Amino acid sequence: MKKRKLFPKTFLYTFSLMMVIVAVSHLLIYILLPTVYNYRQRNELESDIERLCEDIEDMEDSGRLSLVTQFAGKWNADIVVKYDGYTYEMNLLNAGGSEPADIHGNMENVDVIAEKTDGRIKISLSQNPKGKTDFFYGERIFSGEKGYVKTTVSRQQIEDAVSTVIMILPVTAFVCTIVSIVFALLYSHMITKPIKQISDVTKQMQELSSGAYCEVHTHDEIETLADNVNRMYDSLIKTIHDLEQEIHKVEEMEVQKTNLLRSASHELKTPVTAVNAMLENMILDVGKYKDHSVYLPKCKMLMEQLSVMIKEILDASKAERTDMEDDEEIDLSELVEQIAEPYRMIAKSKGICIKTDISKQFMITYPVSMIKKVISNLLSNTVSYTSKGGTIRIYLDGEKLIFENDCVPIPSEYLKHIFEPFYRPDDSRDRNTGGNGLGLYIVDTILKTLQISYSFTAMENDSGMRFMIEL
Repeated sequence: MKKRKLFPKTFLYTFSLMMVIVAVSHLLIYILLPTVYNYRQRNELESDIERLCEDIEDMEDSGRLSLVTQFAGKWNADIVVKYDGYTYEMNLLNAGGSEPADIHGNMENVDVIAEKTDGRIKISLSQNPKGKTDFFYGERIFSGEKGYVKTTVSRQQIEDAVSTVIMILPVTAFVCTIVSIVFALLYSHMITKPIKQISDVTKQMQELSSGAYCEVHTHDEIETLADNVNRMYDSLIKTIHDLEQEIHKVEEMEVQKTNLLRSASHELKTPVTAVNAMLENMILDVGKYKDHSVYLPKCKMLMEQLSVMIKEILDASKAERTDMEDDEEIDLSELVEQIAEPYRMIAKSKGICIKTDISKQFMITYPVSMIKKVISNLLSNTVSYTSKGGTIRIYLDGEKLIFENDCVPIPSEYLKHIFEPFYRPDDSRDRNTGGNGLGLYIVDTILKTLQISYSFTAMENDSGMRFMIEL
């Protein structure tokens, strides 16, 4: 089934509702107007007759005729008043050439359509025997039966007014129809315009278009809907962005793991092959390998190096995980002094001086074990590669923790690979100096996992290297 668009649907519903209201209101006018108008006229006639009788009773003989004349003139009526032996008569209704009935008689030849009496005044709606306009007949007996008032009032004015209103009903119905069409068009446009805007923008959002935004200012539930759509889209874009970053991060981690495993397999293969060859030759008593007392300690030394390397490989694999430990508040000055203490003895034996300048308390919030590993690996790296008699400086510059050591600066072509696993830039930086190429890789992995920025550059005067951590 074909879907009808919102604008014509809203227009049809609105126009139909307004036409129902117009039709019902005109029908009520057509039905109720004659009845209501007739009721009001009858009540007013009754009040005037009652007031006339009261005034006649209070008035002297000379003034009663003027009261009768005023009543007849107001109602354009025939009236006969008989009171205290005097008769007052005025025939304005007959002057029009229409004599509905003999008001001096008892109206026996007149058909009464409706009659109302309260015991004193009787008002009858009577049919004109001559077939013309119906009339009101009123009769009132004075107190003490001193006389009576009889009057006949034509309903011609009522019927003229009703006929006029009924005659203009088609015109008003047509005008109301035109107004209903215009109003329905304006209302439908006002209602559907913001909804169409939301529909168009959500199509752009469906395609994840950048800058898609529902700008609706109706100050009602439609504006609330637009705001909710905008917030939902912003949340969706943010979630997609976070997922893309997470996917990119996972891809980088997978690449690092692959590189680590590839490099680890190569690095582990060398000592394992060497130990296996020496043990096999010793078992076969081949040549110099008959001297077990020389080569067994070498095998032990290689196995110890292998054990250290395996431990650091495991540390490197754990460095990517932040779910192992919760964040804690750490006093950095105290932690650096604590970690630096054992390295001072190693440095002293090599003629290297370690200077720390973190006297003031500096609090950070990170996993303690991971921060310890970073500081320990950086200290180990600086002690291993600082020139004999050189100096290692550790200090704070604002919110930056800086490690500087006196050494031959690493060339820029080597520096971009320095954080790769098992990478050693030159012959002077091999495992015989105590390093296996995993220290800076672990530092890089931990800092990236904790989203901490850092830099590793040569010092300005080429006197050494500087590692700067922005906490």
